[in-house]
Amino acid sequence: MVTQENNSNPLKFPRPLVAVMSSGFFGFFAHAGFLQGLKELGIRPDAYAGCSSGALVAAFAAADVAPREMLVLFSHLRKSDFWDPPQGAHLIRWLLGGLRGRSGYVSGQAFEDLLKDYLPAATFAECKKPCLMVALEVGSGRRVVLDSGPLPLAVRASGAVPAMFEAVETADGLLVDGGLIDKAPIMACQDRLNAATMLVHVLPSGSLEKPLAKTLAGSLAPLRVQSRAVDAARWQAYQDQVELVRSRGALLHEVIGNGLPRCGPKRMANGPRAFEAARQNTLKQLGGLMQG
Repeated sequence: MVTQENNSNPLKFPRPLVAVMSSGFFGFFAHAGFLQGLKELGIRPDAYAGCSSGALVAAFAAADVAPREMLVLFSHLRKSDFWDPPQGAHLIRWLLGGLRGRSGYVSGQAFEDLLKDYLPAATFAECKKPCLMVALEVGSGRRVVLDSGPLPLAVRASGAVPAMFEAVETADGLLVDGGLIDKAPIMACQDRLNAATMLVHVLPSGSLEKPLAKTLAGSLAPLRVQSRAVDAARWQAYQDQVELVRSRGALLHEVIGNGLPRCGPKRMANGPRAFEAARQNTLKQLGGLMQG
């Protein structure tokens, strides 16, 4: 349970107030920009939560890393810093073995080691503010809320995109990307953090930002339609959760990041632009609440 932070808040949100960040492929620059926007509006969250890329930023924020510090840190990242697929003979054996023996192309261990070096907190208990994240247990299909134990391992598990990254074996089972079950972990925030207010930074899936006609007209259309259908189902599940937590009495405001610059392993240079666009978008959307 989270206690209220004693500070002035021009928007007078009910407390505890939790900043929640959605899944979104390499969306950590944009999420950091969202937190910078909150800071400039004088909003100081009492806790942080996220899925996938949102989990990464939630961990740094809870460990008391300022948003612009995150921008500097993330801007120095290179694909080689966290990309650790099988190499040489190991790759050949894996291919010849019919891709058996691994649950993903990239191990993810390099990513966890990087987090161990740069996160000021090694565990959830060492964080300055409460923090949680969500992962999906692939054996049972259940939601696993991560809010105790090693912080780098939890971030790795919450962002383990299936097939791309290896699933993470923990005491809770075999874990993969939490964005598959929760676009944003709003129910967990209400249940575990006693959130009275949630400010949710939502990064829409790229497939849903395109017109359906463009999806159908593109190459490999069946695969694109399949991907869009999965994203649409996840979005509907998120909308259902929004309705549920509001019916339970929580105040929930969304900052939707439509049209923000996209980042990826080969598009890390877009990060500063994504940060700034998300910052301005947050000021615009939440600033309107102040005027109202």
